[in-house]
Amino acid sequence: MPCLAIKRRVRATAAVVMAMTSATSGVERENVAFSTTQTTVFGESIYVLGDIPELGSNDVTRAVKLEPGAYPLWRVTIAIPKDTSYTYRFTRRNDSPSNLANPSNNTYLTSPIAASTGAGNPAVPSKSVFYHSGFARPVLNWRQGGGAWTALPMKRIAVGRGPGEWRWNARGFGQPERALEFYFTDASSAGRDPASGQYATLMDTVFVQDGHLCAFVPPGGLSLPVQTNFSMFSTALNETRGYRVLVPRGYANSAPRRYPVLYMHDGQNVFDMGPFGTWNADETAAQLIRAGQMQDMIIVGVDNGPNRIRDYLPPDDTYSGQAGRANVYANFLINELKPIIDANYRTLSGRAHTSTMGSSMGGLVSLYLGWDYNATFGHIGAMSGSWQFQNFPNRVQSGPKKNLRIYLDSGNAGTSQDNCWPTLNLRDGLLRLGYALDGDMYHTIGYGQQHNEAAWAARLPGAFTYLFNAAEGPNELGSESTRPIGDIDDDGDVDAIDIDLMVAALLGMPVDPIHETRADIDGNGRTDGEDAAAFTRLAWVNM
Repeated sequence: MPCLAIKRRVRATAAVVMAMTSATSGVERENVAFSTTQTTVFGESIYVLGDIPELGSNDVTRAVKLEPGAYPLWRVTIAIPKDTSYTYRFTRRNDSPSNLANPSNNTYLTSPIAASTGAGNPAVPSKSVFYHSGFARPVLNWRQGGGAWTALPMKRIAVGRGPGEWRWNARGFGQPERALEFYFTDASSAGRDPASGQYATLMDTVFVQDGHLCAFVPPGGLSLPVQTNFSMFSTALNETRGYRVLVPRGYANSAPRRYPVLYMHDGQNVFDMGPFGTWNADETAAQLIRAGQMQDMIIVGVDNGPNRIRDYLPPDDTYSGQAGRANVYANFLINELKPIIDANYRTLSGRAHTSTMGSSMGGLVSLYLGWDYNATFGHIGAMSGSWQFQNFPNRVQSGPKKNLRIYLDSGNAGTSQDNCWPTLNLRDGLLRLGYALDGDMYHTIGYGQQHNEAAWAARLPGAFTYLFNAAEGPNELGSESTRPIGDIDDDGDVDAIDIDLMVAALLGMPVDPIHETRADIDGNGRTDGEDAAAFTRLAWVNM
């Protein structure tokens, strides 16, 4: 919060810094630098406000604070989706945490400025939805960006899980890398799925079964999430430490699928009710995964021990005259616990699929693990971090920038206003290192929220969908498993060309090996009369 004279002049700019394909939410984004030269008095900061979500959606309480590292130049870099037109303006606000939620706390400094990001990859219509249903003539009703609904009849491509059910598909519609809202109706009845409302996901290809949105062909019935509690003796910590493992839906019957892993601290409170409440991370993850908002993943809740502050405090800082031992805790996580998880569960073990998250001291140690053990952890969530221990955050801000995706948040109420300003200061330091908001860093404030489990549970959906959006995860639906049976040339239809290819394969005529494999519908290693019969049935319902 710079302490200088009143406003003297304003110069507003928004410049494209670089184009990038963002890892965040599977959307191609462009880093846009906003800057304005502005003098302020103590207790004031400069913000940018615009008509898109990344700029606050014209809600002044969600305007984005600029950082004053080159004061009086204020600046911020924000990752905005390609092909986006928007307007923005700069505003001056009282930056006391208790005033940030006040919509009257606002003085505009400029008129609205129109801008746009550059063209992205060619937006060839490429959404695809697969559906297991007993509807006689299902119709996909879809829209994007809140526009008008479009009705698209679906094609029957294969048998379903049992009598009366078929596998249906609609593809080649909608703009990729944009949220899709949709629901199903039956042209032959009053059927509707879901019964009210609609599904919504960023995934470009999705399979819907029994209300679950999947990035894979689901088994006949998805097994439920399962939590199992364990304990182990840690040589590094010289104590027994408990941990809890939550596997997602379908884990028991979706072999050989492998899963990203999230390690969460203070495991006693992550899934179950602890002394101070619970995050309800198991329920939140299950709901978001089912809705196609979050990747299917394994979550490990690591219990804290009798020396929690010591274990979570980086060695840069001291507590009660002793240096922190987060490096020892890191040794336990990386060299003792993680090998057990990787050996006993079907994990994706690389850094791109290994994350850590916590709150308070757990938020502090999460950033420490991502920063100093970056070869292991690629994503971190730091909620209400204990940044009052300043040596480590100061070291982070001295750089260099790490290849790391960072989620930061705080409340603005209660004791010390939940470290709202220390979190903002850390955010500003990371911006100066080159991180971009809504790109490789995300920051939010929970207005009216204090330093407790209820607040972290309330903000957890946003953290999960930013760090682990379903659109970024492995998607198996582009494989042969989703090609219509009988669609030998893989053009989306069972048609005359496929008939010619099937006849050629039956007669033993030379055909492409991939076509010969696809003509073997029953997979017995040869193209024969049974394949011809199955092909005839499918061709009849699809042509």
